[in-house]
Amino acid sequence: MKAVLITGISTGIGKDATEYLLEKGFIVFGSVRKIEDISKMNFKNNKNFIPLVFDVTNEKEISESVKMVKEKLNGRNLDCLINNAGIAVGGPSILLKTNDFRHQFEVNLFGVISVTNAFIELLGANLNNNHRGKIINISSVSGKRAFPFVAPYTASKFALEGYSDALRRELLLYGIDVILIEPGPIKTAIWDKAPSEKNNPFNKSDYNKSLKRFYKITMSRGKNGLEAKEISKRIFKIINATNPKSRYVITQNKFMNFILPGLLPDRLLDKIMGKQLKLNK
Repeated sequence: MKAVLITGISTGIGKDATEYLLEKGFIVFGSVRKIEDISKMNFKNNKNFIPLVFDVTNEKEISESVKMVKEKLNGRNLDCLINNAGIAVGGPSILLKTNDFRHQFEVNLFGVISVTNAFIELLGANLNNNHRGKIINISSVSGKRAFPFVAPYTASKFALEGYSDALRRELLLYGIDVILIEPGPIKTAIWDKAPSEKNNPFNKSDYNKSLKRFYKITMSRGKNGLEAKEISKRIFKIINATNPKSRYVITQNKFMNFILPGLLPDRLLDKIMGKQLKLNK
């Protein structure tokens, strides 16, 4: 019976992956920031589910959870750490505060580093330990393709990609693998919680018309995105794979939404996006 730890299981990918892996017979340690979030989950009474309460930006809370996981594993190792917890900060870059970017990085990058370093020994980071665990970092197509109005999020995911590649090579010493999953829009409840375009704090700025266009496109893609189950299935396959790829792009219409933007010259892509979002002067 394999044991995994997933951060950020309150909603979306984290919640679905927890449910899916429990159904497959895994032991799942799942983290939330508030204990009351657990009461809403239909798997809360599953004997193989162990809830953890910590904020990925709070190293003291993370350290306490490490002790709990060690105790529950009783000498065993973790088979996989899934760094899923994340947030998305958006808006025109020149109208955002530096602290907006800092907060984004605290969760999406530094939080991943803190959790990884805390649990790395349980994954087999010891020359006397033959266990070879895996780390799956949930990135985004935005970690490879930059879109306007989500600069903090995109920058954090670009950084996560670089960190993951460097870490994967460093952990060759222990045989621990690092794999990136890069989802496109995923159909989750988060889209229903997004503020309406009328509540946009930048609606009196020069970007008003462009933001309305961006909001319409983004919400449409999100609500019609892939089911979170697609990511859960891939996570399951990666955990069981002997030689998984280093990264997996999972998105609808992959050629148009991911491959083509990577092939086009930057200036041409700028013009296309500018026209689509009414940004061209």
